Amino acid sequence: MGGHIDCYTDLNSIYGYFGFTHLLAHLETLGSHGVTVDFHPVYLPDLQHRSGNRVIWTVKARQAWLEKYELPRSKRDFGVSEAEPPDGDLNNLFRTGQTQLPLRALLAIKNTSYPVEVYHAAWRWLYRCFWTPPQQNIKEETSLREALLAMPGDNDESRQFSAAEVDKIIALAKERESKDELRRNTDEALRQGGFGAPWMMVRNSAGVVEPFFGSDRFAQVYEFLGLPYSPLKLFPASKTVNKPNL
Repeated sequence: MGGHIDCYTDLNSIYGYFGFTHLLAHLETLGSHGVTVDFHPVYLPDLQHRSGNRVIWTVKARQAWLEKYELPRSKRDFGVSEAEPPDGDLNNLFRTGQTQLPLRALLAIKNTSYPVEVYHAAWRWLYRCFWTPPQQNIKEETSLREALLAMPGDNDESRQFSAAEVDKIIALAKERESKDELRRNTDEALRQGGFGAPWMMVRNSAGVVEPFFGSDRFAQVYEFLGLPYSPLKLFPASKTVNKPNL
């Protein structure tokens, strides 16, 4: 076996949050099969605009279905039942979803000397800050700085980053190099056919690469990778066995 998953996602995507949560929970198991995973920040509004994709909740009937049925079900399934759009309204994502600065902060963390576990923890924490009430407006530098300063460390009583480290992360996030890298990531996802998040480019043990989109495609991903997994299966109703009269 073996292979690799490149996952392109954005903090402002609830489905990106679902996909990230699933992959993070299965990193160790994937690693046992020789499959590695890398997370790449992309700016989703730019990717959607340039690919011609339409924001799904701008269709009125679909927004009603999402809010009442789809999102509660998916949040339960992925273990993030507390996640909510800002002030409970998906349309507020047009106001809060300019996530370039926190995405570039993630790149700054990734490109410095922090272990990959810290990079993954920063993704998880910033997703939580963006989606969990009371949501933090991390597109703003002040709120992002506060979020990074509050990020838990190895135990609940410690903090991952010192004030000096946060200052450095923010400074790096504002540099041209980070801006260019975020743009390159988005360009790469677009070149590969991407139009939303999570967008995954998956390479199997034979070296074949195929794209997968969405947080509900992992059975297909695992099938492509040749991994053992439990497919969705419906069981018949149990039958009552009538005991003979003695």
